[in-house]
Amino acid sequence: MRINCSDNYSKIRYSLIEHVTQHSILKINATIPQIPYLYRLVLAAILAVFLLTSCTSMLSEPRLDPDQSIQIRKPQAEKYDAQSDLMYEVLVGELSGQFGHVEQALEHYVNASQLTDDPAVAERATRIAMFAKNWTAGLKAATRWEELVGENLEISQILGVMELRNKNVEGAVPHFEKIMSAAEDSPAKGFSIIGAVLAREPDFESSLNLLEILVNKHFENPYGHLTMASLAFQAQDFQRTIDESEIALGFKPDLIEARAMRAQALMNLNDTDKALSEMKIIVEEQPGNREMRMAYSRMLINAERYEEAIDEFELLLLENPNDGELIYRLGLLYLQKEEYEKAKAKFQRLVDRKQRVDEAHYYIGRANEEQKKYVEAIDEYEKVPQGQYYIDAKARIASVYAERDNIEKAQSYLKELRRSLSAPEAIIEVYLIEGQLLHDKELYVAAMDLYSEGLQEFPGHSDLLYARALMAEEIDRIDLLEQDLRAILSEDPENASALNALGYTLADHNFRINEALGYIKRALELRPDDPAVIDSMGWVQFRLGNYAEAETYLRKAFALLEDTEIAGHLVELLWAQGNYEEAKEVLNDMLERYPDDEYILELKQRLQ
Repeated sequence: MRINCSDNYSKIRYSLIEHVTQHSILKINATIPQIPYLYRLVLAAILAVFLLTSCTSMLSEPRLDPDQSIQIRKPQAEKYDAQSDLMYEVLVGELSGQFGHVEQALEHYVNASQLTDDPAVAERATRIAMFAKNWTAGLKAATRWEELVGENLEISQILGVMELRNKNVEGAVPHFEKIMSAAEDSPAKGFSIIGAVLAREPDFESSLNLLEILVNKHFENPYGHLTMASLAFQAQDFQRTIDESEIALGFKPDLIEARAMRAQALMNLNDTDKALSEMKIIVEEQPGNREMRMAYSRMLINAERYEEAIDEFELLLLENPNDGELIYRLGLLYLQKEEYEKAKAKFQRLVDRKQRVDEAHYYIGRANEEQKKYVEAIDEYEKVPQGQYYIDAKARIASVYAERDNIEKAQSYLKELRRSLSAPEAIIEVYLIEGQLLHDKELYVAAMDLYSEGLQEFPGHSDLLYARALMAEEIDRIDLLEQDLRAILSEDPENASALNALGYTLADHNFRINEALGYIKRALELRPDDPAVIDSMGWVQFRLGNYAEAETYLRKAFALLEDTEIAGHLVELLWAQGNYEEAKEVLNDMLERYPDDEYILELKQRLQ
């Protein structure tokens, strides 16, 4: 006989499926009651189908003798309970993920990974843990994954990173050692993989500690020291970069990457001549090494040695005539050197090749504008389509109108532009552009009125409030400045720009100095490396008569940014301290570099 769907065997099989399905439904109902019942029922039933085969494929049933009785084995309840538990954990995990409950999804998938030998479940649990940034659960899931598939390079990387993010450097070491073992045929490969992994880690200290252990275990491997040098460079520990590069070169003197790394570290330690000299030797030794020539060219740009940088980029372009990035960089360099015809030729080359067309039209316009070829400039700016450079191009057109014609024509153009835009942030940006043009013409009241108009359209917008506050300061309406800045801070108490502006203005006008100090302290906590905020702290300390503290802050700010206002504050402090020679030296240097700066000219006259 052939068993069919009406036979006892089939009935028992269906009853088991019903048991599993109902068991899962009950557990799902208890776990995620917020999901509609019908949806839960349908999903549980769908999953139950995985346990069911159709009547035509239910079994490879043996043919039985007609007289032979059918022996039905009693179902093993434990087996099917385990099956339903697994189904429940996977289904709830998937549902939780679909509804955005990531931690709940993770919990159920980790549970599921312990109920099955299928590595795909453990892998999915691991991926969810990585997405959720739950490194503890991730370790458990990834460990289970490794148990099921054996040693695997990807899993070793994941386990190592999980341990590292759990601040367990020692626990991470064995997993990274597995990476080294897998790459033992290549001295560079293992550390190359490890370096790429650690470079993405936010905790530099833990990464460096881990790498130090690995490097010491493989001390004679030069690529370990090179990797350490690279990671130290990323952590801005430039002296260590040099030290590790030199150890690497001790084991492998021809390791060009270590020499280049040392040169770049020297550059960051302001030993510019030595750094460039070392890189130049490398380039001369390996004239065909594109990567090293590119690195040398970038170093020349950082050193503001633009002529030499252009020579290097032109050599690279000869070898790679279709490289749009090289053409673009050369165009910018020629623009920087005010060689406008050469710059336009490079950007036109990009237009002809249909490479970076938007930027090319924009910068051809800039070159024409600098040459006072206003008609040609406007023509190029108008060719810039909607995108990253669109508003900037329109702003330049308005600037040309203000310069060539009058401010009214520029305002009319920008007003029409605002009407054509739909994105609020773009409209606000155009308000700010017009306000800056009015400021440049010293039309401060008109600029304030414009910002007020913008605030009627976009009430309470912090950028418009901030811009109007700065304009109020120009007409000595400190009350209006304070009103707008306080309005910003009432909505965003951690707005460092507003805190700094309010504190600095009060200090600059000798109003409520202790209150000003409080604002600037809060701004400095939020932006400890901002030279403008550091300058404000120096200036308020100067107003309080704390000259030693003021000098520390002002010198730090000036080292970070050689701005005329910061320089002027430093000059005033040095003069007050009786350090007249240095004060004159800084002042004269600024006058030479910025001969038309009103603040520096006024300061010179006042000190004389």
